Order: sequence, then C-alpha cells, then structure tokens
Amino acid sequence: MRRGGVFWVAMAVAAAVAAFVVKYEVRAQEELLASLESDLVQSQETIHVLKAEWSYLNRPERLTELAQRYLDLVPMGPAQMTTMIDVPYRPDAIPGYVLTPNLTFVTYEVQP
Repeated sequence: MRRGGVFWVAMAVAAAVAAFVVKYEVRAQEELLASLESDLVQSQETIHVLKAEWSYLNRPERLTELAQRYLDLVPMGPAQMTTMIDVPYRPDAIPGYVLTPNLTFVTYEVQP
C-alpha cells in the first residue's frame, strides 16, 4: 500500500508540474499571438495609408500638370515613326539565334 501511495503522489506532483509548465507556455504563446495580431493590424493600417497616398499622387490631373511642368513632351510627328526592321537589335542578346528580317516582323531562327 505504501508503494502505491508514493507512486500516486509522485504522479500527482508530476501532473501538477506539467500543468504549471503548460499554463505558462500557453500564456507565452497567447502573448506572442497578441503581439503578432497587433503588428498585423499596424501593417494593414500602414498599407491602407500608403495606398491612399499612392492614389493621391497618381491622380491624372496631377500627373498631367507635372508632365507639362517638367517634361518637354510634344506630339509625335510622322518623321518619328518607323518599322520594326529599322529598329537596331543586339546580336548578342540571344546566343545561337540569327536575325531573319521580314517586311512585317523580325523573327529569330536557330542557327544549325
């Protein structure tokens, strides 16, 4: 009877220690979760503010005014238009390929 009583007391102490450890581990995890949720809310608010600022800065009338003020843009004239064949290419851009001009398209074919 004595051995059984000692065993059950030891089991009760072990269970109490385990419950104590689990309790504080759960508290630590809850604090971590609360911290992460707080960070998430703050990040979402920051994203919302940045999206609002982006929308404000990308207003078409503002961009038009900035383009007129800082860029010397003029309408494109007929002399600026060309065909694809007149556009220079980099021969080293696609190794193993050779340029085959066509009147409409520029195509690349594999060299044997």
